[in-house]
Amino acid sequence: MPAFRVPASTTNLGHGFDCLGIALGFANTITVTPRPDGEIVAPGAADPGLAAMAVRVRDACVARWSTRSIGFAVTVAGDVPIARGMGSSATILLGVAAACQELMERPRDDAELIEIAAAIEGHPDNVAAACLGGFTVVGTAGGRLRWSRFAVPADLVAVVAIPPFEVKTSEARRILPHQLTRAESVLALQRTALIAAALAAGRAEELRGLFDDAWHERHRAGLNPGLVEARAAAAAAGAIGTILSGSGSTVLSFATRIRAEAVRAAVEASYGNRGGAVTTITAFDNGGCIRM
Repeated sequence: MPAFRVPASTTNLGHGFDCLGIALGFANTITVTPRPDGEIVAPGAADPGLAAMAVRVRDACVARWSTRSIGFAVTVAGDVPIARGMGSSATILLGVAAACQELMERPRDDAELIEIAAAIEGHPDNVAAACLGGFTVVGTAGGRLRWSRFAVPADLVAVVAIPPFEVKTSEARRILPHQLTRAESVLALQRTALIAAALAAGRAEELRGLFDDAWHERHRAGLNPGLVEARAAAAAAGAIGTILSGSGSTVLSFATRIRAEAVRAAVEASYGNRGGAVTTITAFDNGGCIRM
């Protein structure tokens, strides 16, 4: 009965659309119990699509490894909210893929897990961060995924605000433009490079001023009321920077440990007249997908 703890993740980090990600302190535990009848079930699942997701992962593993098919029951326990921009689907895809690896008697191979889960997810940023932990940069070269992983500085924490509404990734992608101006493209490239360099070097203070003005956040602001006000409140309280986590609805501020509580209180207050938000402080996760 393999079980895997898989961390939540935040992605884009402002300008690094579909390529930058960091694993968060929230996590789901995915438990897989073999069934002799070959069926896949998800007893008590909060997400009605859980069994279908597990079937897609199982079938992808069977096709990739040319092995026998298996059946199992899959359960998910943890604190990664659904449709809040923190990679809940990535935790499930990775946990089931890791369990299939074990049940199909394959050696643990993170590269295989990332490739299988990313092919189903449709974008690799959440998957790479959740699998490897830490800060990840991921992209395609020569038709294959490539990535780099770095530990997140210990003094850097996330202040997370979760409003009481969902944002579906499909809708958040639908409203984005098909083309960017040259100025938007150059800004995104410059900021992405600077963010990646600062995090890879472990110099959190160099992130100040790098997260604002992301093109996709501007278009998604209408789906995420409160983002602009939360960013201003966090900055006034000493945050390093604030982003829309994935496509939302979660808003995440980067802060040093000493400033984190002040930032949390300021962000919570900013949502006071907008339906409120659950706010918390969490460390980043440098461990990734772990066998329990």
